[in-house]
Order: sequence, then C-alpha cells, then structure tokens
Amino acid sequence: MRERQVTETIVEKLKSEGLLNLKFRIGNEHGPDIEGRLPQSRRWLFVEAKGEPGSKEKSIGRRMRLGEALLQVLTVYDHDVVCAIALPYNEGYETLVRKILAGIGRLGVHVLLVRGEDVWHLAPDAKGFFPTKAKSLIAVLDL
Repeated sequence: MRERQVTETIVEKLKSEGLLNLKFRIGNEHGPDIEGRLPQSRRWLFVEAKGEPGSKEKSIGRRMRLGEALLQVLTVYDHDVVCAIALPYNEGYETLVRKILAGIGRLGVHVLLVRGEDVWHLAPDAKGFFPTKAKSLIAVLDL
C-alpha cells in the first residue's frame, strides 16, 4: 500500500466523521500529511502517513519511513495536540511498531494501521500490540 492510499483512507474516514478544518497534503508539501480540529476537545490532530517502500530493501525502507514519520509528528508535538502516525497494516510495519511500542506510548503517539478500507487503532496506552478496528477514528482520538 502506497502512502497516497494510506493518506486517502484516513482522510475519508476523518472527513465522514466530521473533523473540523481538515487539510491534507499529498506529496512533498511541508507540514503534516493530515491536520484538523477534533470536534469535542477542539485539540489539533496531526497525522503523518507512510506507505510501503518501493525498493528491494523493504526492511531498511520501512525503518527509514517510520523514523521520518516520528520526526514529523514530534516537530508539532505539544501537550495540546493529538499526534498519530498512519501506516499500512502489514507484517513489516507490525514488527517495527512492536519494537518501539513503549517509546510511542510514552510520547502519547497514536498508531493508525490501514488495511484496504479498514483502519485499526493502537492507543498510546496499549499494553501490547493489540490494535482495535476503529468504528470511529474521532472517538478514539478525541479523548
């Protein structure tokens, strides 16, 4: 799954659920891939999306993309914002996320995993890699 597909899937879900001031960037534009205001708390949501690398060295490519996603969300990180990274839900990214789960949790970063049209959510306070299929992204992000 390419980055564009991951971004578009998340954008469609957030748009249908009523994220306020929704903006999204596809390509090399500066800023988070997805941003908007959560309707209940009025906090800003910033999502950085990554897709599968096209190279033969997929393992290295995934690590680089995940590192870049974390760097992007940490540049907008604040106690008044909600940060998330969105990734394809596959074995390669699952392995990487499992390795850094404790650190992601300490930072309060949500993980959104996309498989087809479905989005799975891994909360920052998850006690292990137990993503749940999100019926509403806004409900799990706007706490």
